[in-house]
Amino acid sequence: MSTIKRGMGLAASMALLCSTQWMAVGAQTRGVDTLRTDRAEMLGADRPRIEGALTLVQAVGIGLRENLMLRAAQADVRAAAAATRIVRSQRMPQLSATTYLTYGDFSNIFSTAPNVTPGNSLLVPAQGYADQNLMFTVPVYTSGRLEHQNRAAADRERAAVEDVGGVQTETALRIKEPYYRALLAAETVKAAQARVEAAGELIKTTQALFAAGKGLESSVRRVEAEQADAQRLLTTARNGRSKALLDLKAAMGVRLESEVILADALVFVPPAGALAAQLRDAARLRPELRSARARLAAAGHQTSAVRGSQGPQVYGMAMADGLTSHPNGTREGYSVGLVISLPLLDGGQRQAETAQARAQEERAQAEARDLELRVANEVQQSWLDVQTAAENYRTAQTALVAAQSAYDVTALRVQNQKGILVEQLDALAALTQARSNVAQALYDHSLAAARLQRAVGRP
Repeated sequence: MSTIKRGMGLAASMALLCSTQWMAVGAQTRGVDTLRTDRAEMLGADRPRIEGALTLVQAVGIGLRENLMLRAAQADVRAAAAATRIVRSQRMPQLSATTYLTYGDFSNIFSTAPNVTPGNSLLVPAQGYADQNLMFTVPVYTSGRLEHQNRAAADRERAAVEDVGGVQTETALRIKEPYYRALLAAETVKAAQARVEAAGELIKTTQALFAAGKGLESSVRRVEAEQADAQRLLTTARNGRSKALLDLKAAMGVRLESEVILADALVFVPPAGALAAQLRDAARLRPELRSARARLAAAGHQTSAVRGSQGPQVYGMAMADGLTSHPNGTREGYSVGLVISLPLLDGGQRQAETAQARAQEERAQAEARDLELRVANEVQQSWLDVQTAAENYRTAQTALVAAQSAYDVTALRVQNQKGILVEQLDALAALTQARSNVAQALYDHSLAAARLQRAVGRP
């Protein structure tokens, strides 16, 4: 009996221990879930929140101010500007101060600490030695090496600036596309809502006729099915509008819970200008082309700088020292002069560097030419899309007028019992589709015009 009690006590203890462990695991799991929830709530919390009506111009303006990829490109510009200043500093006078404190039983050579320019080396004697050195250098003639390095750095900085322009035009397009898509979804919602309301009126009519003994129950059910399908399309359109607004806010770089109301509408603006003018503007304005040309110029200057390193390098130098040594005492002095260096034999290093720089220049030239072809292709295809979308809009507008007239006539015939219900339902579906086609054509034309603007590179 005691054995049974001990077994039951042991079982109870094990159960309590397991329960405690599971409670601890559960608490840890809840802690992890809470941490994940906190992190999820923090996503995008640092982004600005906007409210109210929003025009397309305002959306683009906010995006150009808040878009994070644009900020990254602007940081690249600052880095390139700093690199230009680094290269430019090599053409300026340089001064360094070095203090030597040594002791030993044998003379030796000490040099300036690393990363300090201009550097020097000093032969220090045995016994105690202290020296304060000032070293001054200025480039006099470098066979064009420093000049071309400076120009190459300036061209790379200019390329980085042009890259920002490319990111700006791309950001503007990324904002326009969901803005137009949200407007299209709004028009689709209107068309679907009109179909739901029309179906609702038909239900009332058919139910009244059925109640009066002048209609069929199947007609009522048929109209109810039509209204259910219209409601399904309405729900889908609202979902598309919500997703487009989320994409718009993400492209702008603002908080996704921002409540905005689109203040613009899809309108048709006839295309202006000619294709030849668009191509000329693209050659002049496209930021990517301007950046590629700047990088090509930088590669050319880099090649010239490498060639310049093969010529004479002339620097003016001055040095002042104040030293104390045992047993020679204290002394002070200075030296000035020109240092002229000319590389004579380097194992082919500079020739290989020149060949490398020339190959990189040829690569930059090929990339620039290839980009010109791709930009021309992009402009021409965007131009064709604009023309096609304009023609499709005119066709859709004509079809809408015809569908509206057909529906009005069919509705009147059914009302006067000279037509059947199915004819009116078919006419209603055709009218809804015609309205959607007009909205789609407006969206296609607006987006094609935006893409043409992006292809040309207009700000």
